[in-house]
Amino acid sequence: MIKNHTVFLVLALNMVMNNVNAQSAENNKMNMKMDHSHLPIATPSNGAKPALSLTLSKDTMSGYNLHLQVQHYTLMPPPSEVVSMADLMSATVDKQTGYVEGHAHLYINGIKIQRVYGLDVHLPEKYFKRGINTVSVTLNNHGHMYWTVSDKKVVSTLYLDNNLEDLIKHKFESFPAQKTN
Repeated sequence: MIKNHTVFLVLALNMVMNNVNAQSAENNKMNMKMDHSHLPIATPSNGAKPALSLTLSKDTMSGYNLHLQVQHYTLMPPPSEVVSMADLMSATVDKQTGYVEGHAHLYINGIKIQRVYGLDVHLPEKYFKRGINTVSVTLNNHGHMYWTVSDKKVVSTLYLDNNLEDLIKHKFESFPAQKTN
């Protein structure tokens, strides 16, 4: 009798493990199709290097207004015509300017909030906690890979304390945009 129960338990456990392994393999396939790990992509060595700086101000109604200053970069949404995933993942260059192109990713306190296709973005108060917060922006190609220059991510981060009148406490820019008058 014990022998029969043992055989049954072994068979049941084997069936469960096979089902778990099959689900795990299926999940891995899905994750590979929907990989949003944001891998790096190097800017072409013969092109202008993109630069990014951020400014932030308190909005008169609510939240904050973020302004991106970009140089040597064409900020735009992905092309609307049907393109292959390989095309989206490649380094695309604006034919008129010779600058790499793509969009930006906005992060608040380490959480990706949205894609950015323009230079100005309103940031609702709901994304901020009282005290110290971070606002980061990366430049990305159409396949969401982040642009690098000399193996360094093109990123700008503001550290702000919304308890103080002078909001910005620290700024980090891997490749700062030059100020223009």
